This record gives sequence, structure tokens and C-alpha cells, in this order.
Amino acid sequence: MRIVPLLSAALFAALPTQCAEIQGVIADWQCVKAMVDNGRERTLKDNKSCSLGNNYSRSSYGVITNDKKYYRLDDAGRAWALKLLKDTHDKDRLYVVVTGTIDGEVIHVSNMSEL
Repeated sequence: MRIVPLLSAALFAALPTQCAEIQGVIADWQCVKAMVDNGRERTLKDNKSCSLGNNYSRSSYGVITNDKKYYRLDDAGRAWALKLLKDTHDKDRLYVVVTGTIDGEVIHVSNMSEL
């Protein structure tokens, strides 16, 4: 039947994912919107709990790009972020390159490295 291949093609075309490589700074996901709206430095000054310096282990992380877009990291991205945060001195300024698939505001991470 011709309907099944057409339906499969239509469903595949409707998937909202896209492969991407983005650069940005790691932040606590709960603070990302405030950082984009008010600036990272101001948010870190006004809300000490947003700083990753004293406690970098968070339930979820985001990446904020230079053009003020932001994406939530998936579980694999969280694991990458924890590993990189552990080994860096300035945890509030950890700039990374993230490779993965974007699905809405989430990036499904396949690779992450420090810039």
C-alpha cells in the first residue's frame, strides 16, 4: 500500500529535532532565564544560589549561547557537565562546545568539551 510509506515519510518530516553544535556557558537550569533576561553577572550577584562555585552539582544544567539562546541539557549532558565542572577552576565561567540533537529547548548531548 502507498499510504504506509507516505505516512512514515510525513511522520519523519514532522520530527522537531536537528543536529547542532553550539557554544556557550554552563549554568544551573533554574537560573538560565534570569541570566538571559538580567545578565549572568547580575544574576550571580543577586542570587548566590545560582553560582556553581561552591556547589556545582545540580539536578539540571543549561547552556547559554552568546546570542542569548538557551538549551537544557539532557541526562547525558548533565553527566558531561559534571565531569567538566569537576576539573575547572572557574565553574561560573565554564564555556563549552556541545554537539547533539536539539528538540525544542532540550539538547540531547552526544559530545561536550571545554572551550
